[in-house]
Amino acid sequence: MIKLSLPVQLLLAIVFVLLFGAFIPEWGIRSFYTLSILFKDLLSLLLPFMIFSFVYCGIGSFKQNAPIILAILLITILISNITGAFFSYGAARCLLPNMLQGSAIKQAIAIEHCVEPWFRLPLPMPIPLLWALISSVVMGILSSFVNLSLFDRGVYRVKKVIEYILKYGFIPLLPIYVLGFLLKIYYEKAFYFLFDYYGKVIILLLCLQGLYLMMLYALAKGFVVRKTARAIKNALPSYLAAFSTMSSMIALPVSIAAAKRNIPNRQLANMAMPILANIHLLGAAINLPILALATMIIFEGYIPGLVKYAQFSLYLCTTMFAVSGVPGAGIITLIPLLQSQFIFSSDMISIVTTLYLLLEAFGTAMNAMGDGALIIIVHKILRHLNLGQSDS
Repeated sequence: MIKLSLPVQLLLAIVFVLLFGAFIPEWGIRSFYTLSILFKDLLSLLLPFMIFSFVYCGIGSFKQNAPIILAILLITILISNITGAFFSYGAARCLLPNMLQGSAIKQAIAIEHCVEPWFRLPLPMPIPLLWALISSVVMGILSSFVNLSLFDRGVYRVKKVIEYILKYGFIPLLPIYVLGFLLKIYYEKAFYFLFDYYGKVIILLLCLQGLYLMMLYALAKGFVVRKTARAIKNALPSYLAAFSTMSSMIALPVSIAAAKRNIPNRQLANMAMPILANIHLLGAAINLPILALATMIIFEGYIPGLVKYAQFSLYLCTTMFAVSGVPGAGIITLIPLLQSQFIFSSDMISIVTTLYLLLEAFGTAMNAMGDGALIIIVHKILRHLNLGQSDS
């Protein structure tokens, strides 16, 4: 038998949906979507334990250097988020005024047919993800200075069990898992509405996402074309998984596996990727400013100055440390800022919120792909400072 790589399997799932999605009845799509939701809910039960065990073991492997490495990681994330926000502002200021000349706003965007699963199991997440992340960081730093051998053995055993489940359960079934979400997106035709109303803006936004990701990977690989292309290829499964599920956390097992192909330090990948998935939100740093500034041009006819935008971007990047990768959380927490800083009306808020949520798949995919580039940069910084280590 020919064993297809994961990216090929995921691309085949996309092709299948494009070719045959129109022939699958609604009950069939609901059935596939129900399987995907069940799989997602079961994985959600594992996520807090996966985050805790991976981050805890990763921090513990760095011993007394752990606080310094965490500080470098957080500073790098903040710089990356701010850079993405100002990249969006520069592109919007240069391109949007000419693109949107003569544009007329249209009425609300809505999805006519919404697919729902047949049923859902009541599987509440046992521990909030944010608490799992915070406790793993605190306990990991503590274990770097205090002997917690019994606790260490327990956590390492949990980590081994989760790795086994991911390797032999989640990863092999990922194409089937993704298929249900893709069929839902296709059936609802959500993205078709976007191009009818904000077509030029969305094309620009997607181009900026692709350009920024290529620049980030090129920077990570020293602008060597061959190495950059290989790194992007290795990270592609995380993009596809995050796009289909609209969740960086659900795609986390794939992102960690991709990171391990791009850096030799497996412990750093285990520790850093869950943190990046929570607070390194490049998709929001690109999407939110572009959509907000485009709406300001259409309604008000101008773009705010650099000082006012700097205040907005600072709040934006600070908020990213609190939303924990929850789908749609970025726009919800920023609505008060849009109202106070940019004087957005209720109609403007409604349009930006709808567009952002409908584009959530692209933003989340950029988050996951951006995490893969930043982990390479962090690994290089640590190696330059003699704080990193090779594979373990």
